[in-house]
Formats: sequence, structure tokens, C-alpha cells
Amino acid sequence: MRVFKIGALLLLGLTTTAGAGADVDAALDTHVLPGWERFAAATETLAGAECSPDALRPAFADATRAWAAVSHLNIGPAAVEGRARIILFWPEERNATARGLRLLIQQGPDAWTPDLISRASAAARGLAGLERLIWEEDGAPCDLTRALADDLSGMAADIRDGWTEEFADLMRTAGEAGNTRFLAEDEAMATFYTALLTGLEFTAEYRLARPMGTFDAPQPMRAQLYRSELSQEIIVASLRSLRELARVLVEAPRTMASLDRAVALAEALDDAGLQGVADPMGRFRVEALQSAVRDAHMIAAVEIGSLLNVTVGFNSGDGD
Repeated sequence: MRVFKIGALLLLGLTTTAGAGADVDAALDTHVLPGWERFAAATETLAGAECSPDALRPAFADATRAWAAVSHLNIGPAAVEGRARIILFWPEERNATARGLRLLIQQGPDAWTPDLISRASAAARGLAGLERLIWEEDGAPCDLTRALADDLSGMAADIRDGWTEEFADLMRTAGEAGNTRFLAEDEAMATFYTALLTGLEFTAEYRLARPMGTFDAPQPMRAQLYRSELSQEIIVASLRSLRELARVLVEAPRTMASLDRAVALAEALDDAGLQGVADPMGRFRVEALQSAVRDAHMIAAVEIGSLLNVTVGFNSGDGD
């Protein structure tokens, strides 16, 4: 018996045949591959942008939105060498990004070569490091900003190429002779199902819960990329993308209705950096969104799990 752990959920009793309507090819061709292509293109544009706030900030925002739309696909090429964690080092503890950037700046241009940047602190690389430089330093030092943008673009291209050149075919041929990554036909679809649920859980329990903190001690500075005021856009882009994935996985009307509600609440939040969590009314709106995302997670777990013939059980320690 295989066990797929998703936060508090345990996916048990995976059968050998995916439910009716499940289509790995559709998920790959309409969701996964275009998503990684958009991210690679957006990071290439960022790497080629002029070193000025007016050029860097919109390019950074486009790259961030593109990342949010594939951030739940932390599998295959995105998991190699911790790429997904490097692309956006968050949650961040003890101001690790600032410390990593200070070290790079102290080391000077000799440390900003592609090889040395690839061995630098993960916290200083990717979108986290670039946000600090672009919003706090207006992109200076320019050579470091360019080096980090080139590094990010290289990772995005490697992930895209990893999918198009190998990993997509492994998912399409799940269960066939010689496929040692996906041993059974249903494992590829189960992987997408897991990605859907973990994506929803991450938004509810990290992107929303961390800045919310507690009612008496909200933590707005813990919001994801709040300096660039992209926190809300990340949530919107992620939820829209997860809704798209759910749609291509299988026909699940209750799940789609719950995701429609979550997307609508996210779009209407009107709190770009989630700084409104420090205000009671602002916190109420974020709580409502979190509840909607949690509802979508639970409904998808049961409805899509049933349609894909995956039985869902609960960890005894989940508190529900």
C-alpha cells in the first residue's frame, strides 16, 4: 500500500486505475508545460531588463506571478537540487535573505560569477534576494542584481527543459515497461492530485496564516514578498492556477464551485501586501479567504479523491 502524505492528510488505498475522465496528457499540455514556459520566459525578460526600478519592478512582478502559477509543481525538475526552495526562499527565518545578501555584497564582484552565485546561500538567491535589491536598493549594485536574475533565469530554463525533455514523458508513460519513476499507471495522476492539495494547503497555512499570526499579535511583515506588494497577487495567481489544474484533472463540480469562491475572495481582498491583517476588518477578510481555501482543500480531497479512486483518511494528529 502506498501512502501519500499531504500535511494532515494521508492518501490511502491508491487503486491501479484512475477515475473516468482523468487525463495526464491534458494536465501536462494545458497546465504544466505552458506554466513552466511562461515562468522561463518571464525570468529571461527580468534577466534582460535595464538596471533601473522602472524596468526591473514590472519584470520582477511578471516573474513572480508566473512562479506563483507553478509553485505547487514542486516535483521532478523543480525538486532537483532544491530549485523550488531557491527560486523563492520563504518562509524566511532570522532575516536569512538580508544576511546572505550582505555577505555577497561584502565579497564583491569576484563572488558574482555564475559558478559562485550557484553556490551562494539559497536565501540570497531567487526572487527573495532580488526583491530586497530591487525594492530596497533600486537594483544596486547592478552587477549583483544582474547576476541573481541570470541565476534565476537559468534555473527556470533548466526546470522547463527538464519537463519537456524527460519528465513529461515519464508521466505520460506511467506504468509502462522501463519507467522506474512512475511504476503504476495511476501514479502520475496521483502526483497531480497531491500537487493540487499541497498547493491549497500551502496558501491557507503559510501564505495566509503566517502574516495573520494571532488576533493579538498579527505578523504582517511575514507576508510573502510584502515589500513589492505582491502578496495578494501571488495568492490570486496560485489559486487561479490550482483551479485550472482541478478542471483538467477530472469533472468535479463541488470542487470547482469552492475554488471559484476562493478565487473571488482573493481577487476582492484589496490588500496588496497583506498588511491589513493588523486591522480587525482587514484580518476578517483574510480569515474569510483562508476559510474558503481550507474548504476548497477539503472538498477537493474528498470529491476528486473519490473520482480518481483515491481514498482519503486523516492523520490522528491533525486536530480536525
